[in-house]
Amino acid sequence: MRMHPFAPLGLAALLLTILAPVPASSQDFYSDIRPVLVQNCIQCHTEAGPGWSVEDPEMAFQGRQAIAAAILDRRMPPFLAAQGVQAYHDDPSLNSYVLELVRDWREGGFEKGEPRPDPLPVARASHDHGALGGAPGTRAFQHHLSIEVLPTGTSYLPDQTRADDYRCFVVDWTGQEPAYVTGFRADPGNRLVAHHLVVHSVSPDMKERFRELEDAEEGLGYQCFGGALPDRLGQRAEREAYEARYPDGIRELSLSNFWLAHWAPGMDGHLFPEGTGILMEPGSAMVVQMHYYGQEAPGERDTGTRMDFQLAESVERPALHFPQTRGTWLAGERNGSMVIAPGETATYQVADDLETLVGYISRVTQVDQERIQGLEVHAINLHMHAFGQSGAITLSDRNGRKETLLSVPRWDVRWQRDFTLVEPRIFPREDLEGTSIAVECTFHNPRSEPVYGGYGSYDEMCFNFVYLAVQTGEPRVEDGEGDGADEEGPLQDPR
Repeated sequence: MRMHPFAPLGLAALLLTILAPVPASSQDFYSDIRPVLVQNCIQCHTEAGPGWSVEDPEMAFQGRQAIAAAILDRRMPPFLAAQGVQAYHDDPSLNSYVLELVRDWREGGFEKGEPRPDPLPVARASHDHGALGGAPGTRAFQHHLSIEVLPTGTSYLPDQTRADDYRCFVVDWTGQEPAYVTGFRADPGNRLVAHHLVVHSVSPDMKERFRELEDAEEGLGYQCFGGALPDRLGQRAEREAYEARYPDGIRELSLSNFWLAHWAPGMDGHLFPEGTGILMEPGSAMVVQMHYYGQEAPGERDTGTRMDFQLAESVERPALHFPQTRGTWLAGERNGSMVIAPGETATYQVADDLETLVGYISRVTQVDQERIQGLEVHAINLHMHAFGQSGAITLSDRNGRKETLLSVPRWDVRWQRDFTLVEPRIFPREDLEGTSIAVECTFHNPRSEPVYGGYGSYDEMCFNFVYLAVQTGEPRVEDGEGDGADEEGPLQDPR
């Protein structure tokens, strides 16, 4: 899963685009294009970063055709959401003026111009919700707890045979009291090989089970393209052997972890929506998924990667990430629930009534069901694997009104991220019944053999990871014998 590594335009650059005249008949690299790269690309495209470096202007000019094509095709900055559907925080998309400027430069023959010093990058404001999309704000990240990913004195050499190496490490949560995570920052030990980091929380009672999984695989950590669970459990023989030891063990592993936070290049400390946070208990563990470039920096090792957490003793509105999918899809080969035939395109969709999630939300947030007065939908995240083609996430209220929260017309597994709504959708408890959120995934299989739903790297998934905050209050008086909410919830299989 690759995240959004480009920062939005700074204030000065935004003013420039507002006040600037229509592009002239010819632009040149040093006067017009280089400032765009400095403000929007150089945060990630450095010698020490995961992408091709544009730090040296002469080297960047040599890649002018590729740069122009990536910008005009809207592949860079990578932002999969269709334009004009919703307003999202931290949208790095370049505006129409910049696109015109680059198009004019290309059509004018890629004029170079006279070399000049780079403009100073405009400092970026702290983010209100950088982990889930981010919005410029005034709050600053405060460091309360720091935890290293790799054991002291060790290092990890990414698999040199893989272009992309996804490796999971089981790390103890060192907090001694219950606390809410309200902000997150990661400091990779070697940005030449680190592309992104995803943190999954593991409940205290399942920590040793994840330790066993780690110990069973050679070297530090275990391979985990799909998320917190080892890829090898996607293989039938491995899965059956594990469940012979732990009946229903895959399901238990899936339900015992949830997605906590992530880092990608360009993210320098980020905060969850104000007044919200995710509960972490003493004795918990974290499964930290590192995405490494295995071949682009031969011999480079990761060492000293650190995670910093901003914490609060309490929050106004406890939050969680709800993983929306169908559990049966994860056993597609066995039960035929998700199969993309050779050469075919197939669409799968699932919808959940918000009222039916109350039991699960109560269990994860530890807020009694009777005290849940409403839900806030802050962010959504579409997740598929390599055969994904397009997808959408929609919301329908109890009056039949339907809106699209996210449309992804051209899926790219390399550039996944969360999309935080500028205006969260808020529903009082009495409106939850009849209000549903749905995710739809379309896949295309170019291979000569079927693709199945499952846990493995070359299986498929259809997920929506939605960030929900809980409005609490005095216990409600229920009619009848309960609200029918599912206390167990869905299979919690992360990416």
